[in-house]
Amino acid sequence: MFPRFFYASQALWCYRRQLLQYVQRSTLQITDIVNIEVADLQDMGVRALVLDFDGVLAPHHAACPDLEVVIWLQQVMLTFEGPIFILSNLPTFERQAYFAKQFPRLQFVRAARKKPYPDGIEEILKRSGLQPSELLVIDDRLATGILAAIGLDVPGLWLTKARTNYRRHFWAELGFGFLRLIERKLVLILP
Repeated sequence: MFPRFFYASQALWCYRRQLLQYVQRSTLQITDIVNIEVADLQDMGVRALVLDFDGVLAPHHAACPDLEVVIWLQQVMLTFEGPIFILSNLPTFERQAYFAKQFPRLQFVRAARKKPYPDGIEEILKRSGLQPSELLVIDDRLATGILAAIGLDVPGLWLTKARTNYRRHFWAELGFGFLRLIERKLVLILP
């Protein structure tokens, strides 16, 4: 835990200007993953998607994506030809089993070190044979997935309104909401 915290702190400092762009530019943000159109991905030159699970596809600790995300994924699968990866810091067996059954084309990536380390994205680059500019990382955390993407010059979209379920997991959602707030404030105040 502490090595990851120190790595994230150093990377936040090193890439503070790039992170600030995510906070300031609406073209690097999206409020909900279901608002992404496949035609837009193709226009951007995206050949592979890298999705976070918690906060992006579902609230924290959920076993499967929200229903509207499932519908969106089904539509994406019909027209997006490239691979789709899920890079989550919590790739539980239950989640992997769900996707293996419902969306066998989606691939979970288990990295030796969790985001913000770039290991997972490096693995995706190896598996796909694509260039960094051909991936698109979508994450709700600046200091995890977005930071990992920036470190490898991979384009990203910052999801600004994470999927949450405070009724079911109040303390976890509160904690991650606090982290998102701190990350944003920190990026805004760094020189």
